[in-house]
Amino acid sequence: MVYDNPHAVVLCHYKREKALCHRDGVRDTPSLDRCVPGCGNIARTDQQAAQLRERATRLESQAASVPQPVGDRLRASAARLREQADKHDRTRITLDGSPA
Repeated sequence: MVYDNPHAVVLCHYKREKALCHRDGVRDTPSLDRCVPGCGNIARTDQQAAQLRERATRLESQAASVPQPVGDRLRASAARLREQADKHDRTRITLDGSPA
């Protein structure tokens, strides 16, 4: 079963033994509100990677109009989102089965 998590911008191909959202291993479905970026169940589409970059751009725009400490946190979050999108680009599998 594949679960869409629009908040985290990921797809979850849930396998209980690999799930980081359930460390106790007793549930048969993911906790989408507890999604962990490094989870082995996560997959992204090219469209989702683009959405991450759009969110990063919005955060950077907001960072320009808030006090520095808040702006710094927003820029750091934007950088994390871009790194996740870049990781997708580096590790994605194309239709011919090879990394892009």
